[in-house]
Amino acid sequence: MLHRTWAIDGRAGDRRAAAGRCHLFLLTCGQATLARAGEPALAFAAPGMLWLPQPARGMLQVMAGAEGYRAAIGPDFLQRAVGDPALTVPVRPLLHQTILAGPEQVGGQLATLSGSFAALVDEAAGLQPASVALAGLHLAILLLQLWRCAGQPEARGARGAGTVQRFRLLIELHYREGLGVDDFAQRLGVTRAHLHDACRRATGRTPLALLHERLLAEARARLEQTDLSVEQIGYGIGFRDPGYFNRFFKRLAGESPGAYRRGKLAARIPDAASFAAWP
Repeated sequence: MLHRTWAIDGRAGDRRAAAGRCHLFLLTCGQATLARAGEPALAFAAPGMLWLPQPARGMLQVMAGAEGYRAAIGPDFLQRAVGDPALTVPVRPLLHQTILAGPEQVGGQLATLSGSFAALVDEAAGLQPASVALAGLHLAILLLQLWRCAGQPEARGARGAGTVQRFRLLIELHYREGLGVDDFAQRLGVTRAHLHDACRRATGRTPLALLHERLLAEARARLEQTDLSVEQIGYGIGFRDPGYFNRFFKRLAGESPGAYRRGKLAARIPDAASFAAWP
């Protein structure tokens, strides 16, 4: 590979780069440097894996002779990829921070990571039946591997991170049951105030916001991936009043469930098409 520079914010350089996307890089050999305004340059050598959350901005310089993979991931595709609680509960806090795993962490996993990334690229480019679903699974696996290689950042995080991790897990197990924040706090054995403070410190969001975020993600997924009516979808995730579900969805998504579904059907272009292998 020749020396190459990517504009992560999509303003210059690589035309395929897009603002508003997350970026995942796997460097299998060689060196690269990430430069961002107002921050020290971040240099890393192979084998290394880099995750840049949305909005990711800067310039990635890949030195001559380097090899690896790059994925630009749209927010809708990312949400589908991390939607399976059995796979992705641990990695969700990771999605909002820059993560770099270097040679010491990645070296022993390089073959596995390369295989997962190659499979992701193949599925994203192939557009075969179930390609989008399989690409999402491979992305979820890569994020879990990155979380493990990076030393499980949530476990080392701020005070209260353990409470937040258990809260997120309970959300995944029970979000369809119409439980409130007080119910979750009781099951965790903490006060509502303690849960609120822990969530604010670890994620910058309230427990209610995290719960609503998960409900909205599930509603969006069902609107996109099933033929269930809006009323059935609302019932399926714990809303007993269809009118309240419609108001909830519109308040958080900015449009009604029906309008969201129609928009997705009209623009049926898989996010996976944005994935690209180097060079």
